[in-house]
Amino acid sequence: MDTLEELKYYCDEPQPVGALMLTGEWGCGKTYLLNNSLSNVLKDKCVFLRVSLFGMSSIEEVKKEVKQCWIRTVAELNTPASGWVEKAQKYTGVFKTVADKGAEHLPEPWKSIVSGALSFNVIDFVKVEPKMGDKKVILIFDDLERTDIPTADLLGCINDYCENLHINTIVVANEEKIQSSEKDKIKYSEIKEKIIQRTIHYVPDYSSVVSNVIDSIECKDDDAVSQEYKALLTKYKEIISSIFSGASVEGIPLEQLISKKYSGNSREELESEKNKIQELLKHRPHNIRSLKCAIQDFKRIYILLNEKHIDNREKWLFTYLSYVLCFRAGLVQESERYGTLFSDEKVSILYLGFYDDKYITGGIKQWIRHGEWAKDTLDAEFDYVINRDKANTPEEKVRMKRLLDLDEVDIRDGYPILLEEAYTGTLELNDYVNLLYNSCWARKYNIQLSGIKWEKISDGIHKRIEKMIHSGEEQPRHNMIISDDNKDLFLPEEWNTYKIIKEFWSSNRLMFEKNKALYVNLMKKEPLNALVQTQNKRFNMFDVEMAEVTADGFEKVTNAEKSSFVDYFKRMWQVNICA
Repeated sequence: MDTLEELKYYCDEPQPVGALMLTGEWGCGKTYLLNNSLSNVLKDKCVFLRVSLFGMSSIEEVKKEVKQCWIRTVAELNTPASGWVEKAQKYTGVFKTVADKGAEHLPEPWKSIVSGALSFNVIDFVKVEPKMGDKKVILIFDDLERTDIPTADLLGCINDYCENLHINTIVVANEEKIQSSEKDKIKYSEIKEKIIQRTIHYVPDYSSVVSNVIDSIECKDDDAVSQEYKALLTKYKEIISSIFSGASVEGIPLEQLISKKYSGNSREELESEKNKIQELLKHRPHNIRSLKCAIQDFKRIYILLNEKHIDNREKWLFTYLSYVLCFRAGLVQESERYGTLFSDEKVSILYLGFYDDKYITGGIKQWIRHGEWAKDTLDAEFDYVINRDKANTPEEKVRMKRLLDLDEVDIRDGYPILLEEAYTGTLELNDYVNLLYNSCWARKYNIQLSGIKWEKISDGIHKRIEKMIHSGEEQPRHNMIISDDNKDLFLPEEWNTYKIIKEFWSSNRLMFEKNKALYVNLMKKEPLNALVQTQNKRFNMFDVEMAEVTADGFEKVTNAEKSSFVDYFKRMWQVNICA
């Protein structure tokens, strides 16, 4: 018997012995099941009163909310209930008539009575009963674990509706969040045993959930990209269901899930890691709202992948879904030592075979974690991915890829060549940063690299910077960076090497040098035009060379142009030098 049938069976019981508990993790669809599926099936013979316990702090508040819910439902159905509505109208009407005629003329005791009557709320007359008209009442208490009322007291209150008023009562909860300590577990278990007739652990039909989410996506007839994206989701619907259900790691030996860093460790450390993984697997997320958000948001990534003509879009999708589900469940956390550098280890365990960090970038993670959609950064990262995927030779692979994505033969054959290029300044600055990251990875995972001479690396970086300046290169749209939070991961000589790159990017020297070159060259050929074209450019200096060509330019212009030359020059240099 499935969950819906169990719920129907309980609702049909004439006088249940106790309440029914529907439990399951947050976001798995418990409330949706009751509010939609169950209520639709039983709408002709049952009335459902749903009370959320979220944030409630007293039993009186609970009872008041039950009565208010009862009143709202009676009003919606326009159904009389045991004459309490008529009583409320009769008595409040009589007192109001007396008061309107002037309560001030009444004796003092009657003044108090009338005043009290006028403060009556219709709730005071409400009597909650097992039936509303000809329909059976089903009382639902949701969010049991999110109330501030002691669980024992609250369950006692709920039991009153079920045992004394004979109302079929369903309690909805995430039991894992209730049993926070051993002492609480014992107390909760004892109370639950007396009050709860039966407990149903709800596990949704993951395939149906995924199908419904995908089918609900609306695409306009003229929106080809949205239609293509929905087609991609439909094509890989079964795999998305496997990711959402967690079937990706079922039946896989724990040894295959253990991180490489433990491969050579002692038996005790391996057992400890196994226990951690087993505990992690218990908390695999199945939050439907998180799935919906991930599928909806990935469309923006899909559009970029489409524009860049990047293949394997389904792998980007699987990796994105895995990361988002874990992050929203609080399983992707920054460590004190490593920051976000190694923050995806849990994701790779929970979604083995689907999560591949080759198909997610730092910019995407930043968007997931902080909501920062940096289009320029993402564009540049995807350009880097395109070049990375074109790498064929060992040298190209070790230059472009992460260390853990490399084969041993590529490391052996490619690294000596890479280091020679690094020493001579022929690498891109982003390649130097990748080399620094890989040096850090090598230490963490005990991978032997050829001896790196960081002084020679620093010399190579200086050479590369000078080449960039003299050749007039454009400022790159994206620069690989190392967060200051990760500084402690690097050796002092590594961090000093990185600081050369960091300070170069932050100084905007490429832009300043290029603007200076433009100013000097134009001033030699067309002095007045030089001022016109560069008046809105940014400079960090006005040096001797610029002063000399400006003086020569002033001599070259005609007397008619000299006045304009002076005006342009004054306005330009009053604002264009950046500190």
